[in-house]
Amino acid sequence: AEPANVYGVYREGVNYLDPDTKEFLGFGVVDLGTARFENAEGDVARFKLLTTSQDVRINDRLIATEERKVESVFYPKPPEGDIHGHIIHVFSGVRNVSQYDVVVLNRGEREHLKVGDVLTIKGQGEIVKDHQTDELVKLPDERRGVLIVFRTFEKVSYGLILRAQSPIKVGDIVENPT
Repeated sequence: AEPANVYGVYREGVNYLDPDTKEFLGFGVVDLGTARFENAEGDVARFKLLTTSQDVRINDRLIATEERKVESVFYPKPPEGDIHGHIIHVFSGVRNVSQYDVVVLNRGEREHLKVGDVLTIKGQGEIVKDHQTDELVKLPDERRGVLIVFRTFEKVSYGLILRAQSPIKVGDIVENPT
């Protein structure tokens, strides 16, 4: 009824699924730019694109911009509860990430994650054959880095990798610091 002045232009991105339970956690969006409301006649409105990073297509979405306060000061601390999750997506568009990259975690506010929580990143230990017993043995998980949570949602969170000792990838474990 009362249009906002400026809108974000978005395209639906990747679906976020929990790797353990296969629960749908939400979906990411691709930020394409901003548009300004010009005028409307009935149910049809005209917008002027102000900024774009890609072409805007049919089925892209307009969402009224909201005032979102992004915390500029973080107080690093361990999470209040016991956290055991995974990196489920990286924004760089590649599988491996490193220091200062942003990742999506399959844990969020419902698991009591908060802005400023620090988590250890571990790679899952490989399964190898013990040549003495011919049994399969799982090697210990390998510490790969540290991240800080900077944005939380109900089921997912965004984290910034602060330190990477070795390559970090989608599927790596995130848990309380040790």
